[in-house]
Amino acid sequence: MSSQCRAATKKGGRCQIEARPTGLCHTHDPEVRCRVRNAKGKPCVIPSGGGPCDRHQDGERASVAEALKDVTLFEPDGAESLFALEEPESAPGAATVTAPHTEHAPQVPRLSLEFVARTFNWN
Repeated sequence: MSSQCRAATKKGGRCQIEARPTGLCHTHDPEVRCRVRNAKGKPCVIPSGGGPCDRHQDGERASVAEALKDVTLFEPDGAESLFALEEPESAPGAATVTAPHTEHAPQVPRLSLEFVARTFNWN
């Protein structure tokens, strides 16, 4: 079973390359990038299999966590969290609200705090 990379392209679309176990492809995954700091202090983004690229044989490598900060994950326009919660002061049970960014936005069902607490056993 293959999955699609979770990163965004420079144009803002979703990367079409097959993902590695990390959820990112060989181009976006910091684990297989060079990561040697360039003159500006940024980690090199050249996919090299995890070691230094041909340009950077010597130099300090940035951590995977630091290099991951430069990877933009794809988020479709208008997407909301699956577990968006209703405000605590609202009535019990599921409520619906209109998304604030458009006039004719569809009604978005919200999960009640009680439902989420039961689902995740937060008793």
